Amino acid sequence: MHLVYIHGNGQSSESFNFIRTEITCYRELVLEYDSTNGFYNNYQAMQAQLEDVDDIFFIAHSLGGIYALHLANAIPNRVLGAVTMSTPYGGSEAAEFVKYILPFSQLIRDIQPKSAPILQAKTFHIAHPWTNMVTLKGQSPLMVTPNDGVVTFDSMRHRQDMRLIDVESNHYEVTQSHKAVEIIRQAIEEVRQDRARDISVYA
Repeated sequence: MHLVYIHGNGQSSESFNFIRTEITCYRELVLEYDSTNGFYNNYQAMQAQLEDVDDIFFIAHSLGGIYALHLANAIPNRVLGAVTMSTPYGGSEAAEFVKYILPFSQLIRDIQPKSAPILQAKTFHIAHPWTNMVTLKGQSPLMVTPNDGVVTFDSMRHRQDMRLIDVESNHYEVTQSHKAVEIIRQAIEEVRQDRARDISVYA
């Protein structure tokens, strides 16, 4: 199994240092990107990096989860599942306000609720075990509805075709959370057990 990590906007592979030290014994790949390059340019670069990678399990934070969903839709036969954290599957409500302040921001254009990456992702059927952690702490004045300081609860809970687990953490602290590690371990183990059953059936 390959654990493929995708960080959130403005972060780097270092955001997963805690999780990676806690979850070992698997092959790893960290996909880096710069949001100013545009969602689809980054997405194509990620596809190229995954060209020869099989048995993928995504671990992604925030915007990284949107990339993971697009990638899983493109290469379904090579993906086993995913755990995402604080991912805005319904888009960013804050971006609706910030777009007037930063009208030329590529990131803001990419994460608005009606942006192409968000709307396209809503059409995807999730064919793999998928979990999103809904982070419950934090509050941004840019959003009127409850949020984790960056993403609204509603956006994190937007999809009903995945497992949703509430976590008492804010948007950024979740990647340093023992609870997050526990959830990821459980999801990986469930995938491993499912694969073992499938192999025994066809053996």
